[in-house]
Amino acid sequence: MLRRSMVGSFLMVSCAGGAPPPAEPGSPPAPGAIVAEPTEPPPAATIVAVPSAQTPTPPVEPEPAVAVDVPSAAGWATFHGDNARTGASSAPEIRQPRIVWKAEVGVFSWLNSPLALGKTLVIAPSSGSAHNKPDPKDGVSAYHLGTGKRAWFTHFDQDANGVAANQTHVFATSDDEHVYALELKSGKVSWKAKGAGKMYSHPLIVRDRVVVGDASGYVYAFAVSDGKPLWKVQLTGAIRGGASSDGTSVYVASQGGEVAALSLEGKPLWKKIVKRAAWNNQGPDEPIVAYSPPVVGKDALYLTFGRDTYYTGQPGMLALDKKTGAVKWKGKGPGDWGNVRSTPVLVQDRLVYGEPYSGDVAGLDAKTGRTRYRDTIGGCFFPQWSSPGAAGDLVYLPRYDGSVYALRATSGKVEWEIFLGDSKRAGRDQPAKSKTCGWENPDGAIYAPAAIAEDGTLLVGTAEGVLYAIGK
Repeated sequence: MLRRSMVGSFLMVSCAGGAPPPAEPGSPPAPGAIVAEPTEPPPAATIVAVPSAQTPTPPVEPEPAVAVDVPSAAGWATFHGDNARTGASSAPEIRQPRIVWKAEVGVFSWLNSPLALGKTLVIAPSSGSAHNKPDPKDGVSAYHLGTGKRAWFTHFDQDANGVAANQTHVFATSDDEHVYALELKSGKVSWKAKGAGKMYSHPLIVRDRVVVGDASGYVYAFAVSDGKPLWKVQLTGAIRGGASSDGTSVYVASQGGEVAALSLEGKPLWKKIVKRAAWNNQGPDEPIVAYSPPVVGKDALYLTFGRDTYYTGQPGMLALDKKTGAVKWKGKGPGDWGNVRSTPVLVQDRLVYGEPYSGDVAGLDAKTGRTRYRDTIGGCFFPQWSSPGAAGDLVYLPRYDGSVYALRATSGKVEWEIFLGDSKRAGRDQPAKSKTCGWENPDGAIYAPAAIAEDGTLLVGTAEGVLYAIGK
């Protein structure tokens, strides 16, 4: 039974089966495995065109190629739908969901956002058969939107990471310190460019350049045409989620809490270390830990962040002035709040996301940072990695409990729910929703972001390794 309130009673962590540790795991583990927070972020991916000599496992036998029409780059051609990372689209909403097709792709981790290009093509990066381990399914695939039939597959030595596309190429970041350009028609590698550390981030395509970040804290711009390096800027701490843009500036946040606004030529317009309160307000303020690219609004940047553990009355979100970087507001709302490593949607002055350490969805006022609603919609789990997407004012939120929830942005009212975590039960059975929080989900978790095609098709990949196309 759903617990609903407009900033009403909240699930308190103290009521859960076990309090969360001092810090959440830094990256989702392999399905079914729970690990402690590593001192270094776990590896994300290494991408190459063919298996290297050091990889003993041969690639999967490719399926026969299917003709690919080069689509427009309209639709969902980058993480969170647009360069501002709002997660919003004008696609028609789904009112009665059904599974149109599903494809066995490989594990979808938190950076593995599908893309939907025009009316024909889906791009799916994958972490393979097991997260953080090399295997034959690691790589990037292309599928036909209407049928789910695979068009091509490019094998990588390790897990694939973030992707973005234009009309000719798919750009993918890599754990082997490279960003790759793959031909949209065939998946063939056109060029690769090297950074100074593992590249986890979602690529950002702005005009004639692709912007990426690496584990050494560098933000790079490479020429889209040939991978020529154009500029680089270093921040404090690794770049995990990547950058965003309003078309005139690039915005990026690091794990060290540094946020920067850069010109398209790489000139810093401002840089600052953004801080948050110490746990229980005991001690001086400390830098935030940013996993997500900033969401770009008209006058503000919206940032989610991690910290020590859960906090009372303080959602893990804040807003900065776009021109100066000054803090405009910090999130406010009653109850206990966890570390947020997903990216909220920005729809109708609401910032909507899945709150961790709970089974909740939260909606904050984009103008003030005040919590307008927080409601329990799913089973209680400490992790929550998936970023939602929106068709009009209908938000599609994949949760760690294995279900996707469709809810109204302004009110949080749930319109429908569909379970995808276990392919044997997907679209039919809804698992019982535990009120006792845990780290593991035996029913099958979802880590990956949602993506929405221009015809309204919803694309969601699961930890089990299945990509679903959900339609009307």
